[in-house]
Amino acid sequence: MYVHNGILFLTGNLKEHYKSGNLTGSERQIKDGVADVYNLIQKWKNANSDGMHIIDTIANIKLQHVYKENKDETLQNGSIPEELEAQCTSLLSIIQKMEKIVKKLAVTSAMFVGVMKLQHHLTDDLVLFQTWTPDIFVSTVRELTEMYRKEYKLKLLVYKNICHAKDRNTMMFYTSSWLHQPYITDKSHVLLESLLLETGHK
Repeated sequence: MYVHNGILFLTGNLKEHYKSGNLTGSERQIKDGVADVYNLIQKWKNANSDGMHIIDTIANIKLQHVYKENKDETLQNGSIPEELEAQCTSLLSIIQKMEKIVKKLAVTSAMFVGVMKLQHHLTDDLVLFQTWTPDIFVSTVRELTEMYRKEYKLKLLVYKNICHAKDRNTMMFYTSSWLHQPYITDKSHVLLESLLLETGHK
């Protein structure tokens, strides 16, 4: 595929760029699977945003009412104030949503593996859409799933510890960890966009 004078040219053994009609078989499964991955990632983004609001509320409560007003800003005692309990419960709900998302991503990833094995068995022409073989779909979705699996584990640690943070610096560390999502790198956007473009969703 290349562009010359503003015109898109398809080269080699590329599939038809603009598919029409109803897809069936492996192509249908792949396209639906990509839509599922996209929708799950959008749900994660919403859950992460909701979680960030809760994290901010927890941080504000502890900074304003729990830590001593002194230089070390340490927790007055080991107990969790009653006003934090509702926030911690809400954060648990977010964590549970994220766990379900990661599990569904894993199921979708397994579906892509199944399609790959079937295509290898049925045909030598493994290109399903434009240029990608099933192997590329599998590796792409696996990489995305692994990012979110690792990020979920970090979120779980934040949930288990943030209400027990004994000083301001620790609290800020947990807040920053939730916000910046270190395991979901910029590459995740590229991978998702590539999936959508290859399957004609964009």
